Amino acid sequence: MTAKGHNPPMRPARFAAVNLISDPIHGYIELTKRLSPGAARAAGLPDEETAEEDLLDTVWLQRLRRISQLQSARWVFPSAEHSRFTHGLGVMHEAGLWARQLYPSLAESLAIAGTGGPVPSEGLVVETLRVAGLLHDVGHGPFAHFYDEHVLADFPAPDDARRTGAKALTHEDLSQLIVTRELAPLIRGLRRAPGGVPARDAIAPGEAIDPAWVAFLISKPPLDDAAMPLWIRWLQPLLSGVFTVDNLDYVRRDAYFTGVPAGPVDAERLRRYAFVSERGLTLYESGLSALEMFLTARLFMYQQVYFHRTVRGIDLDLAGVFATSIAALFGDGSPADDLARFADLDEYALLHRAARWARGLEVGPAPRPGDGRVTPEVAATWARILLRRPRWRAEAEVRAEYEVGPPPAEAIATLGEGVPGRVAIDLAIVDARPSGDEANARLAIAGREGRPSQPLSAWLDRLPAFALIGRRYVRTDAD
Repeated sequence: MTAKGHNPPMRPARFAAVNLISDPIHGYIELTKRLSPGAARAAGLPDEETAEEDLLDTVWLQRLRRISQLQSARWVFPSAEHSRFTHGLGVMHEAGLWARQLYPSLAESLAIAGTGGPVPSEGLVVETLRVAGLLHDVGHGPFAHFYDEHVLADFPAPDDARRTGAKALTHEDLSQLIVTRELAPLIRGLRRAPGGVPARDAIAPGEAIDPAWVAFLISKPPLDDAAMPLWIRWLQPLLSGVFTVDNLDYVRRDAYFTGVPAGPVDAERLRRYAFVSERGLTLYESGLSALEMFLTARLFMYQQVYFHRTVRGIDLDLAGVFATSIAALFGDGSPADDLARFADLDEYALLHRAARWARGLEVGPAPRPGDGRVTPEVAATWARILLRRPRWRAEAEVRAEYEVGPPPAEAIATLGEGVPGRVAIDLAIVDARPSGDEANARLAIAGREGRPSQPLSAWLDRLPAFALIGRRYVRTDAD
């Protein structure tokens, strides 16, 4: 009570329902907070068991604070200390913006398609996409994609009848397992997307996010599953298409934190000219300039940051010790078979132990998987990596662009032959432009004023399909 016996003014319920997170790329990112039944009623929202903050506060999301976004590139770009955690928040936000933009055309196209089922509520669509964005990287291990290439690639992916042929294990497979095995109860309990319009933001009665939808959306290569709701299949390219909510965030985020001027990315123009048609995700012709601008910026980031000569040189050292070091900490089993233990495997754990190895601790001639020990050779390599003293020096480089088939052999041949332990030929390749029938199927193009349009692959031919940077590295301490 106040001095005059009046109750203090209550804060509006909408302020209790959402947290604002300051972000240098997106401004403010909204995150739903779990409301008590009374607070939910006051806000005109349904009772809820969980909110996005509950997902964020799980061990699975919090461990992403300890997984770097740029792997070894942060040893070359000192300000690039951002994490997979902040990137996941950005992708969640970007996914929500796209879901809001696409929902009217999605609902209209579903009604026209006459699938027989009810059109999903806007709250369900937006929150499903946000959760997929937040969790798309939840299966990453230490050094992210490097972990995929040097550890996970040795294990098979879990069986999936929707996939043909064998497939190596990837972080996307681990993300799917974490979503369906570890986080499913929290996902099902979500009842709303953030916003200020309860009737729009709440997930409708009788609806709930199916964790299998989220797992489907974040799968790579993208799965084909006719049993999935049509709207989920139509929105799948937002996570695995020509452009994605993932790379729309990381290109801008990585450019900002490295200080590399990658050029403008007009994500808003791209969104404003996107819609859902009977062909699925569709871009109006007027948005093609924004798409080309984005793909150009993405290519620039690969050439200037991800494929930087010193980054690749450090990676040559790291490749020689990485799998052995992970085995020392985790053992030689598949993370897919021991998710609980995988939850404790992050870069902090690895780099802490690497610093001890570099000082000669837990080093021995015959280490066994899981005993925390490495050989003196591995320890010496870590000492150089941690002090940013790579043993490999680039002495020749070739760049080439090509359309189809294997990389151009003639250009690569100018680098000479590799010599184990002494000379390494490093080939870094980026798929710079979507091409072929698969790209056309992932993004339809609508012509101006209803006129027929060329397929996507015909619009972007100013960009190469593939870009190669090949380098010849010489080991500086070789005898």
